[in-house]
Amino acid sequence: MIYIGKNRIHYSEIDSTNSELKRIYLTEEITEGTLLTTNFQSSGQGQRGESWESAPGANFLGTYLLTPNINPREVFVLNIIASLAVKETIAELIQSEVSIKWPNDIIVNGAKIAGILVDNKIISSKIVASFIGIGLNINQLEFSDFPRSATSIRKIIHKKVENESVTQKLNFHIQQFYSLFNLKGFETLNFLYHQNLYLKGESQFYEVETGTKKFTLQSVNKEGCLQLFNNSGEIEVFGIKEITFLK
Repeated sequence: MIYIGKNRIHYSEIDSTNSELKRIYLTEEITEGTLLTTNFQSSGQGQRGESWESAPGANFLGTYLLTPNINPREVFVLNIIASLAVKETIAELIQSEVSIKWPNDIIVNGAKIAGILVDNKIISSKIVASFIGIGLNINQLEFSDFPRSATSIRKIIHKKVENESVTQKLNFHIQQFYSLFNLKGFETLNFLYHQNLYLKGESQFYEVETGTKKFTLQSVNKEGCLQLFNNSGEIEVFGIKEITFLK
């Protein structure tokens, strides 16, 4: 049985937890479920090449190693597993609604509280290792200005939270949803994911290659592409770099 987070590697500071765990994976034999954490990342990574800001020691910064048996075409299920785990972890600590924003953010009251970055090592069209990086704002109170405002658990509940207790909750929920996937398959997790999908069923403006357009968010397909209804009632499909949320 896999015990997520039982094998733990910790640094006071590192460039990136994803990068460091990948380096270790290439030089040492480490078990599935290994978690690498740090107090501070000097070069934290986000989706689309963006950086991840975090005050030293204030938040959860970590990467999990999984070796899933999945088709590379369905690799987005790893984002689903991580998103559901982070969402449940936060929901246990706050009263506000927690939503999953495609493709990799967790949102509370319109503000970003967590981000996910999944890197995969593929050999001969087979995923041999997945590195699931998570940044979760726990105790940070001040953030730089970004297009979307940021928040933290502490800002929401107005009291300090023990970082390690959050880590243990996250370990549990990663194991919970990874085990559920291995037991029940994609469809069960996909149903739960869509129940919590940010702006699902809402008509909103988005920025696409042809300009600003109004769509109604419908779903995310197995390949991880966003599917939306346009004003003509037709489905349009967009990849990660092809559409930007304006809300």
